[in-house]
Amino acid sequence: MVTRKVEPGFLSKKEKASLAGFEPTTRCLEGSRSVQLSYRDFQVISTKSSQKFTTELLNKFIISRAPGTIQKTITIYHLALDRFVGYPLTPEGINTYLNNLTCGNAKHNYYRCIKTLCRWLYQNDYIPSNPIEKVSPPRRQKKLLPAISKEQLQTLLDHCHCKRDKAIINLLWYSGMRLSEVANVKADDFNWNEGTVVVLGKGNKYRKALAGNGVVREWFSSHSTLEATADGISSMLKRLAKGTDIHCNPHSFRRGFCVHQVKSGLSTRVVQALGGWETLDMVEHYSKSLTFDDALSVYHKVNGN
Repeated sequence: MVTRKVEPGFLSKKEKASLAGFEPTTRCLEGSRSVQLSYRDFQVISTKSSQKFTTELLNKFIISRAPGTIQKTITIYHLALDRFVGYPLTPEGINTYLNNLTCGNAKHNYYRCIKTLCRWLYQNDYIPSNPIEKVSPPRRQKKLLPAISKEQLQTLLDHCHCKRDKAIINLLWYSGMRLSEVANVKADDFNWNEGTVVVLGKGNKYRKALAGNGVVREWFSSHSTLEATADGISSMLKRLAKGTDIHCNPHSFRRGFCVHQVKSGLSTRVVQALGGWETLDMVEHYSKSLTFDDALSVYHKVNGN
C-alpha cells in the first residue's frame, strides 16, 4: 500500500470530500492508497462541511450568471435564495428551508434554484460535496390549472374598456405567447403575410410565434407597441377577473391556447412548436382536460364523419 502525505492546501476536491468528518490524525483509504490529513486541512474541511449560506455567496452566485441572463431570472433567484441565507449548506439545511415554505407547487421552483446554486458552489470549491444530491425534489400536486375557453375569451372582451386591452387579450389567447413576450412585442416584429411574429422568448432566445388575429393587426397598424408593461397587463387582467368572475392571469391564456389547439385536432407536438414549449410535458399536462366527447369531435373532423 502506498502512503502519501499531502501538504496543507494541496488536497483535491474529491479527497477533501471523502475525508470530511475524520479526525486530523486519521488515515483515509482511497483505493490502494491512503492520505494523511494535516490539522490545517482538517480545519478547512470541517469549516466547509458545516458552512452556512451567506449574503456574500449569494452575491457571488448572482454575479456569476451568464451574460444576457434576463432580469426576471435574477429576480427569481433572489426570491428563492434571499431567505435561504443563514441555512446550513447540507441536505438537512435545505430540507428544513423547503419544508418551511408554504407556496404549494411553487416550492419546486425554489428547489430548482437551490439545485443550480449548489452545483455552482461545488464546482467552484466553496463546498466539499454537493448536498442537493441527497435532497428529493418536492412533490407536486397534480391539478389542472384554469385555461381560458373561447366562450370565456368573448366574455372578457365584452368587459374590456379600450381597444388596447382587446388587442392584448386577443394576442395572448390566439398566439399562446408568454406575458414577457407580449409586453415587449413591436409592430416591426410582425410578418403579416406569414401570420407570425418574432419574440424574445424563454432563455433569452428568439423564436417565432403566431401573430394573433385581425384585432391585433388593426392595433399594430397604427401603434408601434401595446403601450403596456408586463405589470400593467397583469393589473388589467386582475380587474377583468374581478368584474367577470373568470379566473384569468397571463398564463391562463397560454393554457387556453394549448387546450383549444389540441381540441381543434392539432397534435401535441405541433402545439409544442407553435407555443414555444421546450418539452411536451406541459402540453400533455394541459391537454388532460380533453374529454371523450372532445376526442370524438376531433376524430370526426379528421375522418370527415
